[in-house]
Amino acid sequence: MIELLVIAGLYTLRLLLKMQWMTTVIFGLYMLVRVRIYRKRFRQIKEQKLRFEEACEYMDTFLYAFVKEGKVERALTDAHQVLGNGPMREAVEEGLDHLYMVYDDSQTDIMRNALGIIDREYPCERIRTMHDFAVHVESYGGAIDTSVDLLLRDKSRWEKRIHITMKERQKMFMDVVLSIVASLLICAMILYLPVGSVDIGGNMASQVLTFIVLLLDDWIFAQAQKYLMVDWLQLDGVRQETDRQKVERYYLYDAKKERKLSVVMAGICGILTAWALYAGQQVWAAAGMFLTLFMVNQHRIGRRLATKKLIKNIKSAFPVWLMDIVLLLQSENVQMALVKSQEHAPLVLERDLEILNDRLQIAPESPEPYHAFMQEFQIPEVHSAMSMLYALSMGNSDRADQQVGELITRNLSMQDAVETERLHNRNSGLYLLFLAPVVTASLKLLVDMALFMLTFLQSSGIG
Repeated sequence: MIELLVIAGLYTLRLLLKMQWMTTVIFGLYMLVRVRIYRKRFRQIKEQKLRFEEACEYMDTFLYAFVKEGKVERALTDAHQVLGNGPMREAVEEGLDHLYMVYDDSQTDIMRNALGIIDREYPCERIRTMHDFAVHVESYGGAIDTSVDLLLRDKSRWEKRIHITMKERQKMFMDVVLSIVASLLICAMILYLPVGSVDIGGNMASQVLTFIVLLLDDWIFAQAQKYLMVDWLQLDGVRQETDRQKVERYYLYDAKKERKLSVVMAGICGILTAWALYAGQQVWAAAGMFLTLFMVNQHRIGRRLATKKLIKNIKSAFPVWLMDIVLLLQSENVQMALVKSQEHAPLVLERDLEILNDRLQIAPESPEPYHAFMQEFQIPEVHSAMSMLYALSMGNSDRADQQVGELITRNLSMQDAVETERLHNRNSGLYLLFLAPVVTASLKLLVDMALFMLTFLQSSGIG
């Protein structure tokens, strides 16, 4: 069936673009190979969507079952009964087998290893957080209802964001396909201009360019398809991308050294600019002046860009870390929650979190460690959340539940806004791919117009 569609498509392209049989056969053989790759990719797209839906169903079932008895075994058993046949059910079954058959570890380690089987098959930050919470509560106790409600609300927002992103990417993918089709139709128009007996379809240059344009359009299609092949479980708010070395490099920034480097580089550019002026090269001299001005300020520009990028990463990582804090607060005080949160803290927060905990050991009742956390970046959301954590640490029991509720609401709203913007930005590449066929079509039109004019002039006896 697919092969027949390829043949029909090739015949249509041959008529539209006046492709010769040799060009058509070569491109047809190429497309027969590519179509098999595309079929495999579309299967992967369906599998990734199914994995996401299975994970969402598993999280709902696990949390609703866990809130009843607070037992990991019961939650996994209910999930196994509810889930349909598939990879997720097999992973849950393997986890249950581990619970029932392993006796040489502590109960906490057995639970953690059993749930770790699912974590490895379905690597997702929210599933890991849910599992860690369940193990912690069953092992050490703590409030369940508030935490489960928080996890369900967070999961609901996350699921909604991913579904919206799926629809947006599917729509943008179809826009890319339509853009490719429209660009090919535009390319075909010039080949059918009713100007006497002028026909450039058989020209070798036109045939070669047609083949190149088709290859480029195929590449554009393949790149657009990759946006649908992503692992949806790891797309949203998983881990901070900034590694420890980049964070340390930011804090080890030497302003004096960088300023000296800027002066040296600006001096070199200034000398080259003076030489260009002396040689009468006005254009190069003007470019040299702009380059000299840039080099004088390159350390400031670089620092500003690094700060801006780090703030963006902090805003993305902070809600993830705060979620761990809120869950830990159901069974720990604020200071212990901060210490335990270091285990899974995003890399971009590790340094400041370690400093915060060190300062709290020295002055546990002082507000300064909380206010100094990420202070140099001046992020209002971070400052507000840390002020609320300090208020909770002071043991104002009359408003403790209300304060935790406010913290939860703020965190969910902040995380929703940050991740929505981040997902929207990650879709921007599809818009560029939507515009790309215009470039390929324009290139072919320019060459075809030139060939058309040359052929017309020659046939008229002018050339």
